[in-house]
Amino acid sequence: MKEKKGVSVTQSKGGFTVAPSPFNPVKLDLGVILVFAVVLGFTHGYVSDDPWVQLALLAGYGFFAMLWLIVRVRRIAACLAATGKES
Repeated sequence: MKEKKGVSVTQSKGGFTVAPSPFNPVKLDLGVILVFAVVLGFTHGYVSDDPWVQLALLAGYGFFAMLWLIVRVRRIAACLAATGKES
């Protein structure tokens, strides 16, 4: 059987790209937050031996990271709504 030699569907033009979106800065923030959360998860035992302090540290970081992301998304959504570029 002879197969047609065409353009492969899985070919990429090089590099990792993300479709243009006004929320791309939030994606970057989320990536940085997750990397720091992993580092904090591995090192929180060295900060304190008290499990309640460790819990407070991790919960506080999670809470403030959540607030940061909510504020960023709401700012961008408000800006998009003001300019009429909702998608």
